[in-house]
Amino acid sequence: MSSPYPESGPPSGAPGGKTSFMNLDSNVGAMLCYILNFVCCLGLVLSIILLVTEKENRFVKFHAVQSLFLAALQIAVGIVIGILGLILSLALNAFDMSWLAWILILGLRFILLLIFLALWIMGGIKAYGGQWYKLPIIGEFAWKTVNK
Repeated sequence: MSSPYPESGPPSGAPGGKTSFMNLDSNVGAMLCYILNFVCCLGLVLSIILLVTEKENRFVKFHAVQSLFLAALQIAVGIVIGILGLILSLALNAFDMSWLAWILILGLRFILLLIFLALWIMGGIKAYGGQWYKLPIIGEFAWKTVNK
């Protein structure tokens, strides 16, 4: 049976392994780092726990770090959009059009929500499939963090 990993993938992260925490399959633990973020940020908690407890399994550590970076990016983008909305609202308030700022920011937040939902789901699917998938932008940072 052939390995689902590319030739350059480290062998320590094989999905056949188990996590130190809760004795989960590696691919299930990695997937839960992404998917559990839909349940009151449990993915953040699990990612931190797996990052601290996993000593050998770089596959799980990589996906835990990537999930944490994705959550941090989502928070940062949310803050920037909030500040942008406040500035736009104040600027349009002079023309009694602050409602336009509200509609524009709400639309932008909805689009970003869809993008982040797709990234969370795609990360979970790729992790469950045993792939070392690097998400755009943050994947390389996660890879360098795990492979120091």
